[in-house]
Amino acid sequence: MDLQDLLEDLAQRLGCGLFVDSTDGRLLGYSKQDAHADPARVASVMSRRVPPEIREWQNRYGISKATEVVRLPPNDELGIRARFCVPIRRDGRCLGYLWIPADGKALDETALGALQGAAAELARALAGRGDEREGLIRWLLDPDRTGEGARDRLAALEPSLLSSEVLICAGVPMGRHRERVPALSATELERLGTALPRVLPCFVTPTHVIALLLSGPSGPTALDEALRKVARRPFAIGIGDPVPFEVRAVRDAYGQARAAAGVAALDPALPRVLPWSGAGPYRMLLPVAPGADPVLVPLKEDEELLRTLETYLDAGCDVQRTAASLHLHRTTVYYRLDRIATTLGADLRDGLVRSHLHLALKARRLSGRPSNGHSVVT
Repeated sequence: MDLQDLLEDLAQRLGCGLFVDSTDGRLLGYSKQDAHADPARVASVMSRRVPPEIREWQNRYGISKATEVVRLPPNDELGIRARFCVPIRRDGRCLGYLWIPADGKALDETALGALQGAAAELARALAGRGDEREGLIRWLLDPDRTGEGARDRLAALEPSLLSSEVLICAGVPMGRHRERVPALSATELERLGTALPRVLPCFVTPTHVIALLLSGPSGPTALDEALRKVARRPFAIGIGDPVPFEVRAVRDAYGQARAAAGVAALDPALPRVLPWSGAGPYRMLLPVAPGADPVLVPLKEDEELLRTLETYLDAGCDVQRTAASLHLHRTTVYYRLDRIATTLGADLRDGLVRSHLHLALKARRLSGRPSNGHSVVT
């Protein structure tokens, strides 16, 4: 049986509505028999996700580590009636949760037996789904294959991918003192794969783990939760720019995430969790995606500010030398630098920020290309 058939069969036997969600809050399925659904469940069905505040409340009852049925009390504030949670586990890993309304009743032995058997069947169904999705992800990200077929099949399995941008996270283990990025051991793969949030199963290679999640209201929350798990482990995480679920965009973001993870693992000056947008000068040194680096775009070709910034960086960030070179008063230089920092949202005291800006300015000058990325050279 597939997931939906299993749910309908169990709902018929128990005489109540059921639903299944993943450990990261995605609604995986629900039965049609649902006459007594509470407001929280109705909202989850409509949005196809469990809201973060409900997930946080549920997790207080230890459902992620439970191996038996857990009863959760009602929560009027969140619109939740009392419910039972059956963890769906396979090979020691929690794949999701089966939810049954409690309605003030205890489960008898017959119901418990049915739930335990259903949980085992659901685990097999979800594991099979995961294998299919992992194969499609490998296909989607393989540069030697046309990815449109994989993209369409993944979108059919996960329609939410089409209505939101996606983030790609890459994880690699850090070498001692970040001097190298070693191959992942089986234990490291398991730890990292468990910690990273995802819309789809992890894409795993001998050197890195890739996970996909939705960008938007639920995406950052899931990512923040995962990063808290990873915080004390020897992993570096790279995050690509948010992109629509299109083959070229996803492959570019995949390259960004891998590059960001790699440099975060090697360079102690960088944070261990590194968005590609925060990779500083490495964005210039590792051109993993097409197009000009956008770091200077906010200045909108303000030649006065661009010239001031370049002169200041050329002068080793010496304001007096900058003022002399531009024939300005030092107060004017400070004023312009403050405008530049505010406009770019950059800390000019940060050495990596300065290196990034300096490289971008020189690349602009060398190519004759303004900061909006359109070449003026014919």
